[in-house]
Amino acid sequence: MIKPIGNQKTIIIMKQPENIKELFSYRLNRLAFLSSTLAESINQDLFGLDKQSWRFIGLLAAFAPMSLKTLAKEANIDKSRASKAVASLSERGLIQRKNSDRDGRSIQLSLSEEGEKLYASAFPIALRRNNEILDVLTPQEKEMFDTIVDKLIFRTKILMDLQPGGKKGA
Repeated sequence: MIKPIGNQKTIIIMKQPENIKELFSYRLNRLAFLSSTLAESINQDLFGLDKQSWRFIGLLAAFAPMSLKTLAKEANIDKSRASKAVASLSERGLIQRKNSDRDGRSIQLSLSEEGEKLYASAFPIALRRNNEILDVLTPQEKEMFDTIVDKLIFRTKILMDLQPGGKKGA
């Protein structure tokens, strides 16, 4: 960093990545992988849930009812894999399917009573794990991190929209 003189602004010079491991997207993916692996290990041991199943349970707890297509999009999982995961969760009695009130052909997904109980047990553990990961940051850094992540998500969606033939703001 270069220190300002008088009324000059501080200029921060970031080192440019020299290899793939230093790229932002690689590092972010690594963090997501480590965090998800930790979560899956705990959720598998305690609740028999893999990453996808936990995401579905969490999303449905917060945003049900949802169509399979919407659920898959929100969980960043392709529709065929989502369909298999939903079928498995349905067989376990954790998700219920209901015909849409607006369109009888469309199926809406929500948590069953058992799914809600599982979520009520699992979410406090997820929240504790989330806090344990973020405890290394000061309150100001946490606030800044949230702001930065929101900005990067917004910017990346714009860049995706600008790509010819690319996915629009997934």
